[in-house]
Amino acid sequence: MKTAKKLSVISRLLLLAGAILLGISAFFPWWGLDLKATMYPEGLSIIVHPDKLSGEIDILNTLNHYIGMKEISEEGFPELQYIPYVIWGLVAFLVLDAILGCRKLAYVICLLFLVGGALGVYDMYHWLHTFGTELDPDAPIYVDPFVPPVIGQNQLANFTTFSSFRIGFYFLVLSAFSVFVGTWGERLWAKKPS
Repeated sequence: MKTAKKLSVISRLLLLAGAILLGISAFFPWWGLDLKATMYPEGLSIIVHPDKLSGEIDILNTLNHYIGMKEISEEGFPELQYIPYVIWGLVAFLVLDAILGCRKLAYVICLLFLVGGALGVYDMYHWLHTFGTELDPDAPIYVDPFVPPVIGQNQLANFTTFSSFRIGFYFLVLSAFSVFVGTWGERLWAKKPS
């Protein structure tokens, strides 16, 4: 019975680099929404980390109350409870595969990155849509339902919002790139010269 060929040393090092980059991403914010208005020249923001929210959330909740938006709180985002486990679980799989060099496990990890990325973008859009469209009709100030973009600029009354990925997201992207190159690019440097 033929045994599956192990990943090359270069591929294993790239998987290990992917594990390190993914671990680093857990310590930085992944996404943020900045709001600017005349009465808040210094700006207000919501910063989303893999395990918590930061920024001027109390001030924003007070303002959001007037337009009937639900309160923003960490408890309202159950994802923040399990995303760290997903991150560190993937880090462990990557380190394990860097040691074992199992090609099939590398393919599974790539699939997990793809599925996780798609679910992450969907989840962000879902929450932006939910908060912007499920407004209390009896709120003191009426605004049309709205959906801030995942990335980009939006205008809401006298507030201009800017949403963007943050440094942790870019570490996440570099991690995925390293893992995919380590898995699929392996064919390039594993070829023996003829």
